[in-house]
Amino acid sequence: RYSTPTTHQNLPKPKPDAKRQRQTPSSTMLLLPMIACLIASISASPSAEAFVQPVRSSSSISTTARRAAKAVVPAADEDVEVKLNTYPEIPANLIDCFSPNEWKQRCALAVSYRIAYLHEWHENIFNHITLKLEGSDAEPDGPHFLLNDYGLGFDEITACNLLKVNLDGMLVKLPRTLPVNRRNINTGKGRVFKPGYVLHSAIHAARDDVHAIWHGHDLDATAVSQTNFGILPLSQESTYALTKGVSYHPFEGSANDLSEQPRLVKNLGPTNQILILEDHGPIVACPTIEEAFAGMYFLTRACKFQIKSLSAAGGDLSKIHMPDDELLDEMVRRMKKFDHAPSAVVANSTPTSSNGGKVEEEEVHDTPGLMFAYARRSAEKVFGTDSIYR
Repeated sequence: RYSTPTTHQNLPKPKPDAKRQRQTPSSTMLLLPMIACLIASISASPSAEAFVQPVRSSSSISTTARRAAKAVVPAADEDVEVKLNTYPEIPANLIDCFSPNEWKQRCALAVSYRIAYLHEWHENIFNHITLKLEGSDAEPDGPHFLLNDYGLGFDEITACNLLKVNLDGMLVKLPRTLPVNRRNINTGKGRVFKPGYVLHSAIHAARDDVHAIWHGHDLDATAVSQTNFGILPLSQESTYALTKGVSYHPFEGSANDLSEQPRLVKNLGPTNQILILEDHGPIVACPTIEEAFAGMYFLTRACKFQIKSLSAAGGDLSKIHMPDDELLDEMVRRMKKFDHAPSAVVANSTPTSSNGGKVEEEEVHDTPGLMFAYARRSAEKVFGTDSIYR
């Protein structure tokens, strides 16, 4: 959960061995709307009708399907909201190199690296964000995932210079050699950094629900990883992170030893989405790249607040507003409805004495998708689309 397995009362100083893994019930997973819009033809009717069917987030929903969620269209005179995150069509000279679906995933991951750069979630040529390619489980050496070419900065990552590797860390050969101008920095086959492979491949192999893994050395998050009390429930941002499930993994040195993988996977657990590598930094592992971004954003923000509050209090935890058990439960309860829009009461087609002919319909926002879309637009303004999607 968000404390030791026994009680909240020993927060904020849980025993080191008691906080290795904090499981969160799967019911805290985000609800994402899967919406279909039915619009009558203009010649037949001046108005359009739409309906929404909320769908609970699950690993069975593909990344493409998640991105395809559209907003409700209440009237014909209102614009239809398109997909939150769209990318340029695959260029003609790359059709023989990537499938259209792989190209879109490459674009999504490339802009993720630029987003991370703007948020300072990077360290020179180190750190990694990986994305599992949809449908690659069926490949003979699958699954495959995309990651950055070692030696490039996050601000240099493009859709084409991302590497495709298997779980053994071996490069997967493309159907056709890339045009020369598509790899304008490292023109060779690319380099796989072993620590990135060790960490990310272990989680990709163990967790079928995880498609995106985001790892970085944010200064404040790494500083928090060096404390024996970890992330404290001091803010809305920390509550978001904690309700996603936070685990801790003790520092063993540079992550380049394959023997560490089973321990890392065990400490992450079967459902948690955040793993704090002690004395190292955070890993966020989610079903989609949008959710991984939102998790990293709130986690790093929570750590910044925590570092500043502890500094303001002179390191004295007794001077910090630490929530009690009752408040912690209320914080978690409210966070479960974090994505919900104001409810609308509408007429019920099957009225009963209990509902008085009315029923409450809930709309659930795709908060990770909206957050990522804004971050994507910001990165595109700074770097330019031609620089990222090339």
